[in-house]
Amino acid sequence: MASEEPGTVALRALDEVLAQRPRKDDHRLSLTTQCLCVFRDHVIERHRRAGASGETGARLVRLNSVLSVVLGCHFPLGDVPWDELERARSWLCDLVAEAS
Repeated sequence: MASEEPGTVALRALDEVLAQRPRKDDHRLSLTTQCLCVFRDHVIERHRRAGASGETGARLVRLNSVLSVVLGCHFPLGDVPWDELERARSWLCDLVAEAS
């Protein structure tokens, strides 16, 4: 797992959450959040090395949106918004493809 791209690990963690659809706060959501933060750090590091660009900045905005949706599902005020999480999964999948 250490040799895998952080985005791939984050996507797999999110897929596990969607497959299990836990009814309450669950370690899978915590793991997904951690993986997304590692991926975000990875994207930020690439951004710094390559120099600031609008393209990388836009990726970070989208990645932060994915992270926000996951956190919203981790601590929902009502029912877990699974449809939103599935949409965020699609965004993450696009980000992972762009990062490779």
